[in-house]
Amino acid sequence: MGKALRLLGIVLILAGVSLGGFKVAQSRQADDTYSDTQQALQEEFQKSKKPRPHEGHALAVLRIPRFGAGYAQVVLQGTSRKTLEKGPGHFPGTAMPGEIGNFAIAGHRTGWGQPFHRLPELKRGDAIKVEWHGSEYTYRVTRTKVVKPSDVGVVLPVPNKPDGRADKARITLTTCTDRGSNGTYLHRLVAWGELDER
Repeated sequence: MGKALRLLGIVLILAGVSLGGFKVAQSRQADDTYSDTQQALQEEFQKSKKPRPHEGHALAVLRIPRFGAGYAQVVLQGTSRKTLEKGPGHFPGTAMPGEIGNFAIAGHRTGWGQPFHRLPELKRGDAIKVEWHGSEYTYRVTRTKVVKPSDVGVVLPVPNKPDGRADKARITLTTCTDRGSNGTYLHRLVAWGELDER
C-alpha cells in the first residue's frame, strides 16, 4: 500500500511538472507570437497615414523610459480581446495623443506579451512618451491608483468627473491586478498623466 501511494505521488508530481512545462512552453509561444505581431505592427505604424485607424490596427508607439530603452509598444486602435492580445489598445472615443482630453490605453499585465507588467513601478513625474504622426508627446505621471473594474470614470476626459470639461491633454494607462481564487482579476491598476508642455 505504501509503495503504491509513493508511486502515485511520483506520478502526480511528474504530471504536475509536465503540465507546468506545458504551461511555460505555451506562455513562451504566446510571447513569441506577441513579439512577432508587435514587429509587424511597427512596420504598419511606420507606413500608416490614417489619423484614426480601424479596430486592431497600429495607432501610436508608447515608450516609458523607466521600463528601459528597449521598451516600445505599438498601441492599437480598440480594446477588444483580440486587439489586446496583439498589444495595448486605445479606448475608442477617448482623445488622440496630444489632444485636449484623455488619451486612454488598456494593456495586459500578464500574458500576451505583458506590455503593462511593470506598470506598478511608475512614480509621479515619470515620463510616458507617445509617438504619433511624426510627433512625440511626453506626458508626466501625476498619480496611480487601484480601482474596481466597474470604475469606468477613470477614462473620462477629466478622470472620475462625469461633468468635467476637458481642459488638459491627459493620458490614462489601465491594467488588471489582484487575481482572485477563481482566476478573474478583482481590481484595475490605473496610472494617470498630463502632457508636459515645458
